[in-house]
Amino acid sequence: MFGNIDSAFSAESLEILAFLLPILIVSMVLHEMAHGYVANRLGDPTARMLGRLSPNPVRHVDPMGSAMFAISWIASGGTFLFGWAKPIPVQPRFFNHPQRGFAIVAIAGPITNILIAYVLALVLSLTNLLMVGPGNVIYQTADPTLLQKVLIQAFLLNIWLAIFNMIPIPPLDGSRVIGAFMPREMYAAWARLDQYGMIILIGMIFFFRPLLDVVSGLTDPIAATLLKLAGA
Repeated sequence: MFGNIDSAFSAESLEILAFLLPILIVSMVLHEMAHGYVANRLGDPTARMLGRLSPNPVRHVDPMGSAMFAISWIASGGTFLFGWAKPIPVQPRFFNHPQRGFAIVAIAGPITNILIAYVLALVLSLTNLLMVGPGNVIYQTADPTLLQKVLIQAFLLNIWLAIFNMIPIPPLDGSRVIGAFMPREMYAAWARLDQYGMIILIGMIFFFRPLLDVVSGLTDPIAATLLKLAGA
């Protein structure tokens, strides 16, 4: 993850960041709104009553998550951007089946990121820039323009975010899905790990490379599948 810090401040990197950041913010807002809409449909009005179904990014900004944009961009030498929005509040007691309902709400976020990635794959397929070869190997057919570089980054980052959020560590979405299969007593103890989860995750992002390697390893085949579906 760590790269040449100077390259993060090159003219090209800063231009890519300027265009990529709004796309990523919109992606994260849609991710959180998906949680809220599904929760509302299942009977939990909390997000709606707090105004969290709004597309206004200000309602979803998390200070630490926003700071991670700059930290990850600088640390990776301008090749990686990561952060998070304020989690949507969910009250499982409103659901007929609390653990199962929470799992459905949770998985709505990563699915949204995959759908966003598919839309970007459709746009990229129109340019014939990315092609999928034997063994699901993705290759470029030409040197991309600045806009195309931004779209490629946004495409891959949405897939990366979907996979990352499915890691079964509280408070990530994957922990809610795993929780649906736990006995109630075990789930209660599992949910209490939320207060420590973000600290663990930040440490793993920066110091546990195998985790990122696994996420990256899953990103490529999913990207290849979406590009194939989009006609690339």
